[in-house]
Amino acid sequence: MMKSREPRREEEASWLVAARSARWTEEIAAGVFREQQAEGSSLWAFCQRYGLSYARVRFWRQRQGGPAPVSFVPVRVRAEEEPGGGITGGVELEVSGVRVQVPEGVSEQLLVRVVRALRESARC
Repeated sequence: MMKSREPRREEEASWLVAARSARWTEEIAAGVFREQQAEGSSLWAFCQRYGLSYARVRFWRQRQGGPAPVSFVPVRVRAEEEPGGGITGGVELEVSGVRVQVPEGVSEQLLVRVVRALRESARC
């Protein structure tokens, strides 16, 4: 027997029941966006998973101002000569006035933790 991908109506979360209604309100849209952010998936994947109209969700995201716009910041990549004659590379990041020099070969886990910490401090 094949299981349905969608849960039964009485088991659905209240935000999802409201989101499937014909008309949305600011509160319904806010509930959808809270859930999408908590899930951490892309907007497209979220809409596919819950059977929501991608066009409708995008419309409401734009209407409510949407997430903070993505912006680019200057990044300087440089190579330095070590005393022994070797070359090392690195990247210097600046986020909200905080400058971090990342040497070549730094672990990915450490870099992810540093970037997360910078993002959190920028929100405060």
